[in-house]
Amino acid sequence: MKNRKLRLIGYLFMLIGISLPLYTFTNLVYNDYKSKSMYEDFKKSQSNISEEELNKLEEEIKNYNKNLKNTTIVDPFSNNEYKTVYEFKKDDPHGVFAYIRIPAINVYKPIRLDASYEHLDKGVAHIDGTALPTGGVGNRSVIAGHRGWYKDVMFLNLGDLKKGDKVYIERAGKTLTYVVSDTEIIKPYEGEKLFPIANRDMLTLLTCDPATPPSPYRLLVNCDRLEEKTEKTNTSETKEEVNKNVKQISMFIYGGTGLLWIVFLFTGYKFIRFISKKN
Repeated sequence: MKNRKLRLIGYLFMLIGISLPLYTFTNLVYNDYKSKSMYEDFKKSQSNISEEELNKLEEEIKNYNKNLKNTTIVDPFSNNEYKTVYEFKKDDPHGVFAYIRIPAINVYKPIRLDASYEHLDKGVAHIDGTALPTGGVGNRSVIAGHRGWYKDVMFLNLGDLKKGDKVYIERAGKTLTYVVSDTEIIKPYEGEKLFPIANRDMLTLLTCDPATPPSPYRLLVNCDRLEEKTEKTNTSETKEEVNKNVKQISMFIYGGTGLLWIVFLFTGYKFIRFISKKN
């Protein structure tokens, strides 16, 4: 009887021990799939925007970007309570403004307005006080994302981007193409490092650094827009090589998830058989 109780406890500990990493890995796989699915839905929804709605939104975007002078840029990872000044898209419960696509690190993420704790928990977000990612010389849009989260890899592999890698911003059926120009490490309070630079049309990706906490610094990946006409979203899907390290991480996550499920189901089967046996 004593041995039976010990074995029962052993099975329970095994199931609990397996379920913890299984939950995390399953979340990573699910959210990776979900991001790509949401991306397709986003493209369809954008094609349904009326010309009147689009013109109104474009005017509001111009006004927002025009009124950015002398604004304060707050680090989103250090302050979760700052107030934003967005005056549009308030009727969108998801706050999705555009989509960012980074083929080299296999990122497909919706860009939400306001880099709040809630939005950063879901993915990446635009930092209020910087230009909205719609292009324009003299503009610099900053998009923030965690360096990995318990349920999503997010900007985990941002440090693997190299000069020349392309970043795409998709909105309203159009695509803006940016090319990585350089990277920089700054401190959280150095908001002036995110100010626009004259004669450059920039996009900056921001995340914590290093990847393992504590992360006292911020990694910036600066990109410049290509001098080309904006393309239709459905023609911008070019095949680009995914970084080798990113491929290996993806294989590890998917392979690890499959293996954990096999072990969990086998252990669960053994546990059920054990408790169904008569004393």
